Amino acid sequence: MAVTTPARERTRHEIVRQAMDLFQAKGYNATSLQDIATAAGCSKATVLYHFSGKPAVLAAVLEPAAADLAELIAAADALPQAETQEFAIQRFIDLAVVHRGVIDVLQDVIPVIVEMPEIAGLVADGMRMTRYLAGSDDPLEHDLAKFAVNGLLGECRHPGERTDDELRRLCDIALRRLLRRA
Repeated sequence: MAVTTPARERTRHEIVRQAMDLFQAKGYNATSLQDIATAAGCSKATVLYHFSGKPAVLAAVLEPAAADLAELIAAADALPQAETQEFAIQRFIDLAVVHRGVIDVLQDVIPVIVEMPEIAGLVADGMRMTRYLAGSDDPLEHDLAKFAVNGLLGECRHPGERTDDELRRLCDIALRRLLRRA
């Protein structure tokens, strides 16, 4: 017997799917709740039934990437310090490639990201990831890690320009050249 998804869950999923598409195509700031509702085939009131506002929709769009990053951070936390930088490099590249569309959306909100409590966990995990990538407590290494992450994320914004394998190779080489080995 086939398992059916309740209508509310299907509607919520469609809202998130359409929001992702719109955020990528138009940008977060240029997308209204009405735009999302229209694309999802529902009313703005229905969107607001499922989400408290546009930042909550954004949080739902980012949730799969946030969950994967939280899992990566938890795994890195359990490793000896000497192993965390290499682990972070390998896994972060994979996450960036898998979630390249989400990264495109995220780049649009970076100037105001600290003002969005709905994605505070993602921001905190991103900062921890940067520390792991730095591989040391040296402030210069932290700045280099931030620079490397911003470059990697910027490169992931253009999904049609490189294959996943090409992007993985580029990001791996770039991170390893910029970040000294701990």
